[in-house]
Amino acid sequence: MVCERCGKTEVIRLQQGGLCSSCFQRYFERKVYSTIRKHGLFTKHDRLCVACSGGKDSVAALHLVNKLAKKRRQDVFALSVDEGIDGYRDRQIDDMRSFCDANGIGYAVVSFREEYGHDIGELMEIARNKGMQTSRCALCGVLRRSILNRHAKRLGATRIIAGHNMDDEAQTVLMNLFKGGIELAARMGPSTGAVRHSGFVPRVKPLYYCLEKETEAYAKLMGFRVLYDRCPYRESSYRAYVAGKLDEIEDEHAGTKASIISNLMKILPLLKSHYSVGSIPECSSCGEPSKNPVCLTCRTLRDMGIRNAD
Repeated sequence: MVCERCGKTEVIRLQQGGLCSSCFQRYFERKVYSTIRKHGLFTKHDRLCVACSGGKDSVAALHLVNKLAKKRRQDVFALSVDEGIDGYRDRQIDDMRSFCDANGIGYAVVSFREEYGHDIGELMEIARNKGMQTSRCALCGVLRRSILNRHAKRLGATRIIAGHNMDDEAQTVLMNLFKGGIELAARMGPSTGAVRHSGFVPRVKPLYYCLEKETEAYAKLMGFRVLYDRCPYRESSYRAYVAGKLDEIEDEHAGTKASIISNLMKILPLLKSHYSVGSIPECSSCGEPSKNPVCLTCRTLRDMGIRNAD
């Protein structure tokens, strides 16, 4: 098969047709930069924190944001959260450190053990012993998001760049619908959150319209040294189940994921308007923004006996 644009040998087949390596690189980068411009994800005055797991998506986002930042002489740095998953996250952090060193990017790592005194495996064991009804992924997500926001603020970031792709977002739309979390959908989109608060560092997603297979192809084409394996705990998660079913539908009906996102974007202004609130108070325990008297992170840690909360 040949590239539909230049006639060279194709390296990837998309719904629109096949593309060679150079045409695909231009296509992918233009899509990302177009998303940044169209949705005003950040300006040249922002200090950018790229949340980096060390996987293909976050490294691709970091690479492209850094290219743009260099042209603008803009501040950008990478931040990783080490949950303590041996043989997985430690390898990704090593790769991230090498990538940042090679590209002159500032890099910081914060860990669950430093923050909470335990890694994710130990925390999950504590939760089980306390009779808490939570999954490893749910617990990890709550604690990781809290760390990212607090440390991005500490390091002076005005935007957090997330490497979420179209697959991630389409899965989240379905999960919110299936589990009755339509209010959560109001926080979605290329720029997350239904309201603004000085305690929240806004999160933006330059890969929002990029399929996962496109991001993987780009990472391989660019020769990024990344671990393509998924988190070893993901396969037992609800997200993995939804992702598998959605992939099956996409295989039979190409463009399904793009249609989900397109329709979300049509109703997103209405959702944000309906579920927006005038102001958000602060958690009485940690001082972080929270619509409840005690934020979810502090309540979770309190229930585990790790932190006291009022």
